[in-house]
Amino acid sequence: MECKHIQEQIIDYLDGILNDNERIRFDLHVNGCKQCKDELLKCEEIIKSLEVESESISIPHNFMGNVRQAVANTQKKKRKTFQRPAIVGIVAALIMTFFIGTAAATKGFTTFTEWWRDFGDKKNEQMENYVQHGLGDYVNVEAESNGVNITVTSVVADDVQTHIYYEIEDRNKENKYMVDFTNGIQIVNQDELVSPEIKPIINNHLGLYSDKSNIYKGRLSIAPLAASEGTIKLKLDKIQKAKETDIGFSRPKDPIEYMEGDWYFEIPIKKNSAIVHELNVETEIEGNPIYFDKLTIAPTITVLSYRFRNNKSDNRINYITIDSLESDGKHVYGSWLDFAGVGITESADNGWGKSEATFESLYYDNPTAIKVHIGSAVFIIQEKADFPINISKAFPQTFDYLGTTISIDKVEVGQSTKIVMTEELNAHRAYEWFYYRFFDKENRSFSKISNVVDGYYFDKNGTKYEASEYDYRMNELEDPVFYSTEHHIELSRDDFEGDVIPARLAIDSYKKTVFYDSVVDISLEEIK
Repeated sequence: MECKHIQEQIIDYLDGILNDNERIRFDLHVNGCKQCKDELLKCEEIIKSLEVESESISIPHNFMGNVRQAVANTQKKKRKTFQRPAIVGIVAALIMTFFIGTAAATKGFTTFTEWWRDFGDKKNEQMENYVQHGLGDYVNVEAESNGVNITVTSVVADDVQTHIYYEIEDRNKENKYMVDFTNGIQIVNQDELVSPEIKPIINNHLGLYSDKSNIYKGRLSIAPLAASEGTIKLKLDKIQKAKETDIGFSRPKDPIEYMEGDWYFEIPIKKNSAIVHELNVETEIEGNPIYFDKLTIAPTITVLSYRFRNNKSDNRINYITIDSLESDGKHVYGSWLDFAGVGITESADNGWGKSEATFESLYYDNPTAIKVHIGSAVFIIQEKADFPINISKAFPQTFDYLGTTISIDKVEVGQSTKIVMTEELNAHRAYEWFYYRFFDKENRSFSKISNVVDGYYFDKNGTKYEASEYDYRMNELEDPVFYSTEHHIELSRDDFEGDVIPARLAIDSYKKTVFYDSVVDISLEEIK
C-alpha cells in the first residue's frame, strides 16, 4: 500500500507541490525502494526531456496538468491492479501527442503522415548505416500465430542500449497490430542478458511509418547487454490493436484491444563498445558548481553525464538545459526518442544532483574536442505563503504574493470541487508560476486531478504572446518564458466521503528560468 500511495504522489512531487512532511516521507521511501525510485526517475527524465529546446520539441504550458489528470483517471480505473508502468506509459503517451503536434507544425510538414513518413525514412537510413558500418545486423527472424506474422527485421546494440526493429503483418488484412511493451511480452532469458538489478529490461517502444493498412513497423528498446554477444529469447502472447497513426502508445482515454497468440523469437545480437571519455571539467551557474564527468559516444546515442551542486536550499537549481553539443562546427541536439532508457537526475547528499543529457550520436565523427552549449537553468525558489479561503463569503477573494494579486474567482463545491484562480500579470513579475496546494480546515491536502493553466509567453525582448497561439510555435520565439495567469483546477480526495471544501491556499515556492549564452570547451585528446 505504501508503494501505491507514493507512486500516486509522483507527479505532485515532480511539480514541487508536496508539503514538507509529504516530501520527507516521499524521499525516505524512494531512497529505500528501487521500484518507486525507478518510477520517479523515468517520469522525471521523460518530463524534463520536453524542456530541452531542440529543433522539434516544445512543452505546452498545461503539460503537467494533463499528465496529472490522465494519471488520476487511469489510477481510478486500475485501483485494484495498479502496475508500475502506468505512470510512465501515460507520460510517454502525452509526450508523443505533443511531439507529433510540434513536429508537424514546426518542421514544414503539412500533415502528421508526412512527418511520420519522413521520420521513418530517417530511421531506416540510420539502420542501413549501422549495417554498412558493421554495427548492426539484418536478422529477419519470423513467427506466425492466428494469421498474424511478426518479423524481427534488424538489431543494433551498444553499451548504452539495444534496439530491436520489427514488422507485424495481419495476413487476414483486417487490422494493424503493435507490440505493447508493458503487456504480453517477455524476454525469457533476461537474467542471462542483463544485470539482475535492471528492471524492467524493456524500456520503450517507438512506432515507425508503414503505408500498408495491415502492416505495422516498430522498434523495441531494451537495456544494454551484459555480455559482448548473446541471443535474446523474446516471447509474445498478445499484441495490441493499433490505430492507423499510432506511433507507439495508445491514448490513456482509449480502450486497449488485444489479440492473443504465441510468437517466439531467438535473436542473435552483438554489442558494440562505446567510446567513453572520463572528464574532469568544471564550470558554474550562479555560484553553483557544475562538473562534466563523462562523455559516452555510442553508435545509437551520445550521453553527457554531469553533476551540479545547489549551494542554497531555498534557491535551488531544478534542472539545467544543455542546448547542444558542438564538434568541428556541427551541432547535435537532444535525441530522447532514440534513447532506450532515460538520463538519470538524482538528488544526492550535500545538495548535489546527478544528471545525464542525451544527444544524436557522434560515433562516426569520433571528435577530439566538443563544445557544451548551456542554454538555461530552472530555479525553484522557496517563498512560502498561506491564504485563507472562506466559501461562505462572496468571490472573488484576493491575496498578494510577491507583489502580484492572486484571485480565487470561483469555487464549485462537490466531491470533485472546481476552482477558477487567476493571477495578475504585472510588469516585472517576480515569478513565472508558483507551486501550491489546497487544504481543508482539518489541514488535509487535496489532490489536483486537473489543473489546466493558461497564460502568456515573453521572449528575450519582452514581447508578449498568447500561450494558446504559441504552445506549438515556441521555436519561433527567442528564450521564451511562460507566465501563468489562469488556472482551472479540480480537487478530490479518495480517503473520505463528502464534499471537498478548500479552506486554505498554501504556496510553497515558485519557478524562475535564467537563460545563458555559456559555452564550455572540452578537449578529448588529452583524456585517455
